[in-house]
Amino acid sequence: MAEPSLAAADVVVIGGGVVGAAVFHELVDRGVAVLLVERGRAGLGTTAWSGGIVRCYHDDPTLTARALAGWRYFQEFADRTGVEVPFFESGFLYVPHPSRLAHARSVVEGAPEAPMEWLESAEADLRFGHLLNRPVDGAVWEPRAGWSDPIDITRAYLAAGRRKGGRVLEGVEARELLRTGGRLRGIRTGAGVIAADRVVVAAGADTPRLLDSWGVPHDLWAQAVQVELRLPDGTVKDHPAYMDDVHDVNGRPDPESGGMLLGHPTGQRVDAPAGGLPADPEQTRRAVAAGSTRFRWAARSTSLGTLRASECYAPDAPHAPDSPDATTAPARVAPVPGETGLLLATGFNGGGFKMAPWAAGEIARLVTGR
Repeated sequence: MAEPSLAAADVVVIGGGVVGAAVFHELVDRGVAVLLVERGRAGLGTTAWSGGIVRCYHDDPTLTARALAGWRYFQEFADRTGVEVPFFESGFLYVPHPSRLAHARSVVEGAPEAPMEWLESAEADLRFGHLLNRPVDGAVWEPRAGWSDPIDITRAYLAAGRRKGGRVLEGVEARELLRTGGRLRGIRTGAGVIAADRVVVAAGADTPRLLDSWGVPHDLWAQAVQVELRLPDGTVKDHPAYMDDVHDVNGRPDPESGGMLLGHPTGQRVDAPAGGLPADPEQTRRAVAAGSTRFRWAARSTSLGTLRASECYAPDAPHAPDSPDATTAPARVAPVPGETGLLLATGFNGGGFKMAPWAAGEIARLVTGR
C-alpha cells in the first residue's frame, strides 16, 4: 500500500523553536515554498526557557558581526515581519576574563559600527559600582542591547510566514529521511510523507537524536542549561543584562517578577529532549555562589524558581582567527557533508536566540543562492 502523501514543498524545516521559525519566515519571504513541522507546540521547547538576550560582543569578530546582524534585525522586527513584539532596552555589560582584556578592547575598537563601547575600570565602577561586589578591570558596555520574549518572537515569525504563504504543522513528528539515488526526496512523519528536495534541521536539543536515528555522522550533543530566577536582596536599579567571564555568570532583569535571571554553565550532557527538565539543586548552589562573588544582590537573594532545559551544543573551534588564545563555537549552519539537500541550523551553545536572524539569512542564502 502506498504511503499517504501529506504535502509537498521546496524546503521542509524541522523544528519550531526560534531558529526554525526564523528560517521558515526568511525562506518564505524570499519566495520559497516552505513547510515547517514541529512535534509539539512551536516555541515551547528550549526556546521557552531562553532569556532572549540580544547583544553584539563576542571574542571572535566573525561572531560579533553575526550578532550585530541579529541586533539590527530585532530593532527592525516589526518592519521585517509585520508583527510588533516589544524589545526591552536594558543594556548589556560584559566583563572579560583578565587574560582577555586587551583582546576584548581590540574587538570593540575594531567594530565601530556596533553599538558598544569599552569601559575602563573607573568608569565601570562609576556606572555599576552599586551592583558589583568588587571593581572590574575593564568591561564592554552595550547601551542599546536588551531582550525580547522568545515565545512571542517565535510565534510572530510563524504568523508572518503563514501570512506570506508558508505552512506550519504542529504535533507532527519527523521520523525518517527519504532518499532516492543518494538524494533527498522528503521526510516520513507520523502523519505521512512530505515531499521536498531540501530539509533544514533546526530541532535544537533533539538534533543529535534525529541525526543518530538517520545514520548521519555529527559532532553535536544535548547539554543542560539551568537558569535561576532570584529575588534580589538590595538594589538592582538600572541593572543591565550581563555576562561575566571571570565568574561564569550571565542573566538579565525579569521585570514581571521583580527578580533577576542568573545562569551558570552546567557542563552536563543529557539525553532528554528539548523542553523543561527537573532542576538540579547543586547547580543552583553553584550558580548563586558564583553570582554572589560578582553581585551585591545575589548572596542573600531568595529563589523564585529554576528553569532547566537542554540545548544543542557543538565543540569549540581551536582558535579564533585573530588570536591564538581565543576559542569560539561557530554554530552548524551549513549543508551536511555527503548528504545532498540536508542542512543544519543548530549547535548554538545556548546563544541561538540572538543568532536566529543571521542563521535564517545564511540558510536562505544557501537555499536560494542569494
